[in-house]
Amino acid sequence: MTGIGADLLGVIAVAVGAAAVLYAGMHAARKAGLNPPPWLLTGGIGLAMVAYSVWNDYAWFDRAVATLPQGAEVLAVGRDSQPWAPWTYLAPVEVRFAALDPAQITDEAGGTRSAPIMLVERRGQTIIVPQDFDCAGDRIRPARGDWMPAGDDAAFAAVCPGEASDG
Repeated sequence: MTGIGADLLGVIAVAVGAAAVLYAGMHAARKAGLNPPPWLLTGGIGLAMVAYSVWNDYAWFDRAVATLPQGAEVLAVGRDSQPWAPWTYLAPVEVRFAALDPAQITDEAGGTRSAPIMLVERRGQTIIVPQDFDCAGDRIRPARGDWMPAGDDAAFAAVCPGEASDG
């Protein structure tokens, strides 16, 4: 399970765990002669759910990068703010990134190189896009596309080190 379903299942699991811990704590407090306020249970569960959601949003990128093949490098990161997570307006969260595994770079006929670029999205499928690189000609060609100037393309700089254009 991936995406929003896994996130929702995680929030529900945290809510159940928080409810059990808080209920046991409130029961023990009552046995000790204390009288905790009744809203403490629901407030604590809600706070635990929000805390988990915030942690999950900001920890996703590091967890996703850790699953990449050893030696893979992140080329670009996309950050975004989300209306259902107002804290992301203060600190945008990583929601997508592009990565390249240098071990997958192959030399092709005509002096070009080819490499699969991994496009990873927070709540979407990972897409592998093959891309061709003409290091001598300072050009790139996306899958089923035409050659175009490389410019300051991060993938070109990784596939053709020392040959990237000055822009």
